[in-house]
Amino acid sequence: MSTICPSFPGAALAGSQGCGTGCAGLSLVELLVSIVLGLMLSAGIVAVYLDSKSNYLVEEEMARIQENGRFALNLLKRELALAGFFGGNPGIAGFSPAASAPDCGTAADWPLQPSTPLDILDDYAGGAIQMSSGVRLDCVTAGDLQVAVDSDVLAVKRSAGEATLRDGVYRAGVTAARNNQWYLRFADNGAEVSWWRQGTAPASIPAVEVNAGGGTGIDYWAAYANIFYVRSYSVDAGDNIPSLCAERLSGSGMLTRCLIEGVESLQVEFGIDSSGDGVPNQYRTTPTAAELSRVVTARIYLLVRGLTPVTGYTNSKHYQLGQTAIAARHDGYLRRVFSTTVQTHNALLPVI
Repeated sequence: MSTICPSFPGAALAGSQGCGTGCAGLSLVELLVSIVLGLMLSAGIVAVYLDSKSNYLVEEEMARIQENGRFALNLLKRELALAGFFGGNPGIAGFSPAASAPDCGTAADWPLQPSTPLDILDDYAGGAIQMSSGVRLDCVTAGDLQVAVDSDVLAVKRSAGEATLRDGVYRAGVTAARNNQWYLRFADNGAEVSWWRQGTAPASIPAVEVNAGGGTGIDYWAAYANIFYVRSYSVDAGDNIPSLCAERLSGSGMLTRCLIEGVESLQVEFGIDSSGDGVPNQYRTTPTAAELSRVVTARIYLLVRGLTPVTGYTNSKHYQLGQTAIAARHDGYLRRVFSTTVQTHNALLPVI
C-alpha cells in the first residue's frame, strides 16, 4: 500500500506535522477496485453455493425416485409372483366364496372369488373400471374419483406365502389370527376347505385346532385381494402428488390405501402361453378372459417422478413403458422408468 499525502492548500503545513512519516490511506481508484473485487468474490461464492444447493436437490430427488421406484417394483413383483397362490391348493379355483364375502361395487363376492386371480384394465380412460375378464370393479371409483387416466388397473388375489397356522402350529412370531383378516381354512390335510374371518363366529381360531406339537391337520392361510392403480393425488385432493394406491380386502369391505408417492404411470404386459410349454408366445396389454388363464409371465413398467420440481430444470424427455409411449411433460420434475419381469405360474389355476 502506498503512502498518500493530501494535495490542497496548507499541505506543506500538514506535511510538517507528520505526513512524511506515514499518512496511510487509499486513493479513490484503489477503493473502487477493491469494492469491485469484493463484489466479484462474493458473487463467486454465491454462485458456488447455489450450484451446490441445486446439485444437492437434484441428487436428493433422484435418491427419492430410486427408493420409491424400487419399493413399488418389488411390491408389485411379489404380488404378481403370488397371484393365484392359495395355500398351495390347486383345486381352489372351483371353490365358492363365503356367504358373508364382501362385494366390490356390483361385483358380488369378488374379493373371495379365486377363479380369476389376475385381471387388468389397460390404460384407464375414465368411467367404469371394466376389467379384461368382464367384471366391473366399482369399489375403486366409489372410493377414489381421481384414478389417473392412461395408466393400468391391476387386480391380484392370493393367499400369504406362508401359513399363519400349519398343521396346528403357528408361524414363528405369530400367536393369533389378525383382527378382521380373512383366512382360507384347510382341514383334513387340505381335503376340506372353508373361509373364515377373524372376529366372526368363531371369534378366534379354536383352541382345539392349535397344537404346538402339530398333528391337527388344520391350516389357516391369510387371504388377500388387491386392486392396484395410480391416482392423481396422495393425501389431499389437489396436492398434485401422483401415487400408487390399492383397494384392499379388509374385513367386511374394501379399503382404499395409498402406498407409494411419485408413481405417475403403471403399465403391465402379460406373457401368454398359447402352446402349453410354460413359455410365453406373445405379450398382451389387453388379454382376453381366456388368455388370462394362460398367463405365465408379466412385465411391469413404472414411471416415477420426484415430489418437488427442480428450479431451472425443464423435463422435455419422452418415455417408453413397454408398448406404451408417454409424451414429454415439459415441467420441472425429474423422472425415471423402472421395469422388471416376473413369473406368474401360480395364476394357472385348474378348476377341479
